[in-house]
Amino acid sequence: MKKVILFVVDSLHPSVLGRILSEGNAPAFRFLVKHGTCIDRVISSFPTMTPVATSSMITGTWPNQHGVPGFIWYDEEIRKIVDYGATWQSILKIGLEKVLRNLLLSLNEDHLNTKTPTLYEELEAGGYSTGNINFFMHRARHTYLTKVPFSLALGTGFRLNREDVSGPSHLTLGQLIHPPFSGRAGAYPRGPFHRFGFNDTFSGTIAAQLVRERQQPDFMVVYFPDNDKYSHQHGPLRSGFSIEYADQQVASVLDEFGTWEKALEENVIIVTGDHAQSTVGLGKEYLIDLDSALKSFKRLKATEEASGEDNRHEIAICPNERMAFIYILQKKDDLLPEVVGILAKDPRNAQISWKVSENKFCVVQGGTEKQLSFSRRGPFRDVYGQTWSYEGDISVVDARVLSEQIIFGKFPDAFNRLISALEARGGSRIAVSAVLGYEYFAVGAPIHPGGGSHGSLEEEDSTVPMIVAGMPVEFDHARIIDLYPMILNHFGLGSKI
Repeated sequence: MKKVILFVVDSLHPSVLGRILSEGNAPAFRFLVKHGTCIDRVISSFPTMTPVATSSMITGTWPNQHGVPGFIWYDEEIRKIVDYGATWQSILKIGLEKVLRNLLLSLNEDHLNTKTPTLYEELEAGGYSTGNINFFMHRARHTYLTKVPFSLALGTGFRLNREDVSGPSHLTLGQLIHPPFSGRAGAYPRGPFHRFGFNDTFSGTIAAQLVRERQQPDFMVVYFPDNDKYSHQHGPLRSGFSIEYADQQVASVLDEFGTWEKALEENVIIVTGDHAQSTVGLGKEYLIDLDSALKSFKRLKATEEASGEDNRHEIAICPNERMAFIYILQKKDDLLPEVVGILAKDPRNAQISWKVSENKFCVVQGGTEKQLSFSRRGPFRDVYGQTWSYEGDISVVDARVLSEQIIFGKFPDAFNRLISALEARGGSRIAVSAVLGYEYFAVGAPIHPGGGSHGSLEEEDSTVPMIVAGMPVEFDHARIIDLYPMILNHFGLGSKI
């Protein structure tokens, strides 16, 4: 049976990939497309943030099931804001040790729902070996000890060194966990200037080493993070250079098989992204200032624990680039309508949504009086076979109804994705998604004026390409959760899902 290698290029934009392929660049990707299938529209999670999307990829579920709501979110159980390190300012404020602990340990061991098994767990239970290179979703049954580089250890007070981390048969996490290097140590870019091994070259070099040394597991995820940073800085439509560099790393892995044809004889090769990005305007008017808009409410700070008894904290603002959660910490019936009313006045807010009751959800459009309520199950069906009922103006999510079929436009799978965000873990919250070109500003928010951003319900943030070579595939309406059953089925474990 063929092994499977899944290459994940962060923020892979479908139109940019299409352009560089048409220009004759990215030879490895061109080879895989020629000998496989290229799907240019695969729908990601909402929010379209890396921890959420990668959790969906590795569990085959949406955030209301896997339990990872965003990059920044409020944890009702500990009554604190969780931040995986959105900005250097927030890292300094929260503390490097806490941020690293959230990202390295809590994300997989506590935040990711234990009732949603990962691909590694399912495959290894079926007798297959699995591997992970720099992909932050790595929960499995093996245990590894971290070895934190001195400069990082110093910044964390040496409290993270030699922590137990769970993972698959093979686990590489930059310099924290990695196999013995072969060849020149300089071929593995490390240290603070290379993000301690969390870079494309390090990922590609380790993957090539495993193939060369015949240590390649049956299923292996290889994560390339650099395109996300490049797209944020230069804009997604200028990311051809960084996508071509990721292609070079894929080529270096394929080279280890002798010929690329032999690589496909022995492997299924999949290339995809977690989400894409869209361009943000340069002026201040493209930043939606939530701190200013909601200044009349008592806000929970990043370093505080919520206290509802003395009315010290009314809301928690959790910005996720082009979307944000506003958690209502007390007096929901009074505060939620007030917050919605303020947000609804701003036409830069494409959707303001919240959960009304067990199976009723509301959405309003900023700057208009358009509103919509919807529920699971009903007379209307979408392309995924999900059924719905609704009342109000369905154009709020750019949808139309044709012969009892709901057709979503620039907000794909909108009803399902909104519900998954609003029901991810506990707590009362409002999810707000920005109009194309805008981004949310608040304390702790990463902003990218004139560059690229993501997070929203918008199609450009939400759509990634997928190349599958070495096996036949048929997808009418692909979503990133489809990777999970596709890979399990390849290994003959489809009955488990």
